[in-house]
Amino acid sequence: MLGERMARVHGEEARAQFLAFLNYLELKGIIIEPDWLARTGLDEDTLALQQRQLAFLLDVLGSPERAAEIQRKISQARLVCFGVGAVGSWLLRQLLGLGFRRFVLVDHDRVEAADVSRHAFFNAADATTGAYKATAVAERMRAQFEAMEVTAKTEPLTTESVLETLIEPDTDFVINAADEPYIGYTSVLLSRFCVPRRLPLLVVGGFNAHLGSLSELVIPGVTPCADCYADYFRNALKDWTPVEHPVLDRRDAAGGLCSLAVFAAGTAAMKVFRYFMGEGDSEGGRGELLFDNYRLDAFKVERQPNCPICSSL
Repeated sequence: MLGERMARVHGEEARAQFLAFLNYLELKGIIIEPDWLARTGLDEDTLALQQRQLAFLLDVLGSPERAAEIQRKISQARLVCFGVGAVGSWLLRQLLGLGFRRFVLVDHDRVEAADVSRHAFFNAADATTGAYKATAVAERMRAQFEAMEVTAKTEPLTTESVLETLIEPDTDFVINAADEPYIGYTSVLLSRFCVPRRLPLLVVGGFNAHLGSLSELVIPGVTPCADCYADYFRNALKDWTPVEHPVLDRRDAAGGLCSLAVFAAGTAAMKVFRYFMGEGDSEGGRGELLFDNYRLDAFKVERQPNCPICSSL
């Protein structure tokens, strides 16, 4: 109708230019159908809770179809998270906000009073119950979102764990936020399981002294695997001698700030989000927020050409 009026007033050439301009705006996602959300085919719960995120995706991608495709992928993905402590809990909280709804939580630890100040889900009363962290977090997640599929497993993650019983075949993404035992060992264990199966693995937190970790995303065939990282540090630190800590017994002093845990979780959540957008990191490396000056310290790690785990991918 507007095009016809343009033709009557300004001529057919002006009408053609006007329609071409409208088509350009539509292709760029600048103008869209007013009912584009309803036409995505997403369920009512997702549309109600994720409408602002869908609008963000539309702004970034310029396509209602692409925005809906990514949100649908997020809603359907199954994530296995090892460790639901300080960093793991805040990461889960943010993944819920992004629309993830299918989780397996693995943590053998129980809630203690010292956990409450840094945790995303617990309150002071939880510390008196002696409940498993994984079970308690799963209950809170179910209470917050109806369309939730979450399983809690309370067995420990060790170098002898049978991962097939913890990471089921339909898993889409694995997260290692466990701080016991040492995350370097468990990450190698998980990486050796995930890489041959083409499963992405995110290593976040758990470094104790590196409380502002930016996390490491292992994408099989694209980035270094955990064995590549181990080999890199074995060579880089071969002449390094650790400095003795002035406090000999730190069993009751180890820990960190809630804000550092949230920072590590937030940057990790963005890595997960970008991966599901199809923009996962193509390079390996490690980084962290330095608490004393608030600067980011980061460096790259290359894939090892002769790595027995990932070099053949």
